[in-house]
Formats: sequence, structure tokens, C-alpha cells
Amino acid sequence: MRLGLIVRKEILDNLLNQRFAAACIVSVLLMLSSMIVLTSSYIDEWRDYQSRVATQEEFIEHYGHWNRMQWMARQTHMPVHYQALVLGIDREPEQQNFVSNPVSGLFSRLDFVAIVTVIMSLMAILFSYDSISGEREAGLLKQMLSAGAARRSILFGKIFGGIISLLVPFTIGVLSGILYLSVQSGLQLRLADYGAFLTLLAGSFFYISAFFTLGVLVSARSHTSAQALLKALFAWVVLVLFLPNVSPFLAARIYRIPSAAKVNQELVWITSDERDQIVRQRGQELLRSQFPDLVALSSMSRNEVAERLGGDPALKERYARYTSAYDQIISDVNREQRAKADKINEAFEARSKYQEKLATWIASLSPLADFVFLATDITETGISGDNHWIEEARQYNGQIVAFARARYEQEKAKNPAFDSNDYLDMRDRPKFVYHPEALSGRIERVLPQFGILILFGLLFVAFAHVSFLKYDVR
Repeated sequence: MRLGLIVRKEILDNLLNQRFAAACIVSVLLMLSSMIVLTSSYIDEWRDYQSRVATQEEFIEHYGHWNRMQWMARQTHMPVHYQALVLGIDREPEQQNFVSNPVSGLFSRLDFVAIVTVIMSLMAILFSYDSISGEREAGLLKQMLSAGAARRSILFGKIFGGIISLLVPFTIGVLSGILYLSVQSGLQLRLADYGAFLTLLAGSFFYISAFFTLGVLVSARSHTSAQALLKALFAWVVLVLFLPNVSPFLAARIYRIPSAAKVNQELVWITSDERDQIVRQRGQELLRSQFPDLVALSSMSRNEVAERLGGDPALKERYARYTSAYDQIISDVNREQRAKADKINEAFEARSKYQEKLATWIASLSPLADFVFLATDITETGISGDNHWIEEARQYNGQIVAFARARYEQEKAKNPAFDSNDYLDMRDRPKFVYHPEALSGRIERVLPQFGILILFGLLFVAFAHVSFLKYDVR
């Protein structure tokens, strides 16, 4: 019996089975409902983001000043339009959206990744757990072997036919969801987005196929379907629920790092309270040592100082030298404290990155973790997408600081009494424009995850082949 005949038989058997109809209904229903809900959520988050930006613009236009410009112009992460498909890292708590429904926080939101990793992997197990043991119980294996079919042809026919039967309803569900996304005016999908969708779909195929071959492996090592189902469900629990969730805990136990809250508290102290103390101390020393004749001015109001300076050109020039020296003190202290904070932060980030890599390596023992890394990286909703956004925001922060410094120096040249807490006109400042990472770079990054998923499938097929060659069909 040829391989093609067995594949055809397997597909026809599955088409006539209720499992195929259930898979079609579940795939279409879950994909469509998920994307409808997440698209609506994305549109709401985008409106919230625009409101935050508008509020920030208005605040800077009315209350901007040099001393706090870096904090005032800090960017919040805009929602990624792939969130209508893949949620990724949850940023809502840190962004404090203006509109937030607490009821939604009580329930896990279903996205493409959750459907594939949980629902479709479980469905793959249910499609394949009795592929060998079930036909042994029905006596069909004896008939096929007696008709001259090779064991290899039987095994690979069941694998190919079963995977095709499972991926067809899944693909129908995905395409129906993508069709819905493409007609949504609020998303504005680009050509690169469809490339990301196809890459994500290919990764889904390999992930689902890996669990289907796992079910075939378990079936080839079980004499009854009941035994195969129990073994397959146990393997599913370990790979889907246990390993990915325990990996961060194991990494934290193996490689410990200080508390992020403690480090952040120390950084705030260094760049705020300690900085202000040093500035006050050095400012007082500057007055006593170099400008003792200006001590009296330090206790006057701004209007009184301006009045005194306006009537005494020599005093005005002297005061300008003092404010210039005082600004230099602030600049030096800021630089020193930032360098001190950066050293602590860099050490913490380096240790955090190592722990993150360790957790990733442990989690990669599960196909679920590899697919999650693949899905979130290709859709810019995961760790790499966050890192790219942070780098973009950091570059913009450098631009805005340089712009504000130049504007402050211009105002200072016009008015020596102008200080870092005075209003600074920043309405013509450069605006933040996010440039997403190219699709080619994202695809290159997820190639290792593709390789691992393929490797899982090949290993399960190889073990299933060895097991079936020794399988007792009686």
C-alpha cells in the first residue's frame, strides 16, 4: 500500500469524523471572537494613547522648564497594532490608561498565541493519541500490514494525513480572522504586516505539528487508546503548563539578583534627593567663597532681584557670572549623579539580562515557550520589541535634552536672572516618531525558534518511528 493512499485514507477518515467539524467550528469561532475583541481593545488603547500625548503636549506648553524637561518629555509606549492578534507583554498597568474596565482584568484575554499554544496543541493531541493504538484495537493495523503496507508508510501516512486534516480548519479560522483585521479602518495594515502574519502562521504550523507527532509517539508506545490519552495529556501538561511557568522561578533560584524595587529606590535617591543636597551645599560654598557680595540677593524674591539688577549694570554682570557658575554646578552634579546611577543601573541590567537568558534557555525545553518567543518577536509585542522601543525612546530623549539645553542657553543669554525653574518655550521641539524594526530583522531573530520547533517535531517523529517498528499489532 503506497504512502499516498494511506495519507488519503487518513484525511477522508478525519473529514468524516466529528473531530474535524469540531475543529472547524472552534478555530473559526475562537479566532474571529478573539480578533474582534482585541481589535476593539486596541482602538480604545490607541485613543487613550493619543489623549496622553495631547495632555503631555499641553502640560509642556504651559509648564515646561529646563529642570524637569527630561521627565516631562518622557514617552509612554504606544499600543502596537499587532495587539489585535498577539497581546504580548501587558503594558496597561504601567501606562495607567484613562479608560480601564476592572471587570476585564478578572479574566484572561484570548489571543492568537493562547489559541495556538493551548487550544490547538490540545486538539492536536486529541487528533493523534489513538492514531496507532486505536487502529490496533480496531484490527486495522493487521489488515494494512497483511495487505503489504510497510510500517514506515503507515506511520508517515498517518502523520501527514493527520497534520493536513488538523491544519486545514485552523487555517480557515486564521484566514477568517485576518480578513476581519484587513477591513478594519482603525488598524491600517501595511504590506510588512501580512508578511509577519504569514511568518506567524508558518510558526503555528510547526508548533501544532510538533504536538501532533508527540501524540503519534505516545500512541506508538501504548497498547490501548486509554493509556495513550493519559500519557499524552501528562506530556501536554508538562510541556505547556509546567516548564514555561517554572522556568523564571528556576532561573531566579539559580542566579539571584537584587530587588528591582530596591534598586529603583536607590536610583531615585541618587538622582533626586542626594542630587538636591549636593547642589545646595555647593551653591552655598560658591556664594561664600567667590560671590560673598551676592549673599543678600539670595534671600530676595525674584522681582526684587530683577529690580536691583536693572538699576546696577555692574551688579547685573556680576550676578550673570554667579548664575553661570551656579548652572555649571547643577550641570556637573547632574552628570556626576547620572554617572553614579548609570553604573548601578548597568550592573543591575546586566545581571537581569543574564537571568532572563537563563530563564529563556530553560523555557526553550518546551515548544510553547519557543512559539511564544517567535510570535511576540515577529509581532513586536515581546521582549525584543520592547528593547527596540526603549532604544528609540532613548535616542529621542537625547534629542530633546539637547534641544532644551540650547533653548535654555538662549533664554539665559537674554536674561541672566532666568533659571532652570522658569518657563521654557518648547512648542517647536522635535516630536517623537517611532520607527519599527524591519520585518527582515524580526524574521532573522526568530529563525532559531523555527529551528527548535522543527527539531521537536523531527525528534518526536524519529522516536515514533523507532517505537512503531517494534510495535506489537496483535
